[in-house]
Amino acid sequence: MEERGNSLVYFQNSNPYGVPLSAWTGKWWKWIRSIPKEINPAFDTTGQYCNAFQPYPNVWFLAGTFGGSVIRFCTLPYGKALFFPIITSVFSFVEDPDLKTEDDLIGAARKDTDTVKRLDLVVDDVSFVQLDKFRVSSGVFDDVINGVQTKSVSDGFWIFLKPFHVGTHRIYFIGENIDFFNQVTYHISIV
Repeated sequence: MEERGNSLVYFQNSNPYGVPLSAWTGKWWKWIRSIPKEINPAFDTTGQYCNAFQPYPNVWFLAGTFGGSVIRFCTLPYGKALFFPIITSVFSFVEDPDLKTEDDLIGAARKDTDTVKRLDLVVDDVSFVQLDKFRVSSGVFDDVINGVQTKSVSDGFWIFLKPFHVGTHRIYFIGENIDFFNQVTYHISIV
């Protein structure tokens, strides 16, 4: 990553807003799964739902896609850090009933993320390199899927950007593994 990119992100060993990055990944998954499909930011093709159910005062969640390429335009309030996955996987006892133990969940998420073959990130013309250093595993977290209490585990490549200054910004990222492709461009206005 270019040197000036270092000032844009929180790194793996940090605890933004008093919460470890691993815990933020579980919070993000709970957020994205709680939103109905018709207004879910991950299914959004324009950015009109990027403000859906934002649950935290200092952090704004952005979504990738559930596969494919999209360009989104969003207006966000000043002072929000941005958290999103370049590419991530998640496994749960509800969605993956063949997994019987917490170690099974952890192993499945790790194995899936091990297949990632492409990671790209550009923020305001700063190209990031060594994105493998942004890999974060959630560990096991409590989850609710389709109204059922369960345990889940996420593993992936996550970016936690410090708040932007007022104005327009561009975030572009690609994550690809052997059977999934996620390409997103955000044009963000901070007001």
